Amino acid sequence: MECDICGLDLSAYSLASHLEKQHGVFRSRVLDRDFLLEEREAEVFYAEDSPAGFHCPVGTCAGGPFTHKWNLRRHFCARHPLDLVNVPGEGVLPKCERCGMQTNFVNAPKHEQSKLCREGREKIVQNDAAVTACKALDVVFTAYAEDLERVEVFKYLGRLLSMDDTDVQSIRGNLKKGRKVWKMLSRLLRGENMAPRVCGMFYKAVVQAVLLYGSETWAITTSAMRCLEGFHFRAACRLAEVNKPRKNHQTGSWVYPSREELFEEVGLYTIREYIEKRRQSIANYIIDRPIFDLCVEGKRKRGTSPRQWWWEQSMDLDLAREGINASSVVAGDDLSVEASELSEG
Repeated sequence: MECDICGLDLSAYSLASHLEKQHGVFRSRVLDRDFLLEEREAEVFYAEDSPAGFHCPVGTCAGGPFTHKWNLRRHFCARHPLDLVNVPGEGVLPKCERCGMQTNFVNAPKHEQSKLCREGREKIVQNDAAVTACKALDVVFTAYAEDLERVEVFKYLGRLLSMDDTDVQSIRGNLKKGRKVWKMLSRLLRGENMAPRVCGMFYKAVVQAVLLYGSETWAITTSAMRCLEGFHFRAACRLAEVNKPRKNHQTGSWVYPSREELFEEVGLYTIREYIEKRRQSIANYIIDRPIFDLCVEGKRKRGTSPRQWWWEQSMDLDLAREGINASSVVAGDDLSVEASELSEG
């Protein structure tokens, strides 16, 4: 596929990531599944046996060869869920009502209790939820007889909110802003020849404040954390004087310093530690809210996204509860002291 902005030829799998990283354009993923089709009559395809095995009889599908009939029926269940396959020697087997797999219930009477059927049912529920979400995008909202524009990313109070409820766009937006600020600040720090720790203080006050804006509410993935740590490490290398990357001119390879020694020289910690500190401060405010208890005690529904929830990240909820209890005790002691003083007066 060709990018409609820069004209670069890309695979369909890489196009969405290319648009997000290079052009800041976010587009929702469209399900490439037959589930998106409207309900229709099932079409029967006749499979033919060959020395190599069974090939998918659907003309536009390149599936196969399958050495076993079961593999062909499994392929139809996953790739052509609305159609049926006529396998030589078996005919057209009925579909399982739970997983949609064409099954010979005479030879497999306990199919519905099998792991295969359970996993197939979970995938159907998950895909149905995704299809419902895609079809919900067709709903048009109006205000004062005017259609409201639908956007995939919306900026609110300086933060990018996405329609798929992920923080990837917000993190990339902060990285983009942080690079611009760092580009201007790094020139100043290099020109003044400041001490590494003084440079680290300016970095935290100017660049890191932009980079980690709103990070206390992020649900950060592993790949996003690597991007943030990479930017943080490269900035620390520019601030250091002793622990800097050095090139071996004989071999042409680069030797990078230890992270511990580098951060010790410039007076910084890892990005993970800064984010966890911010997240812990937010936990102190919401730990006693009833809605937070409902979220923590809730169970993930089958078929929902496996992404990590915010409260499942590393934080010390017990410490936050102890802080709330301690503040309550202090407040109670202050009130008792004031009451005794009033009574004495």
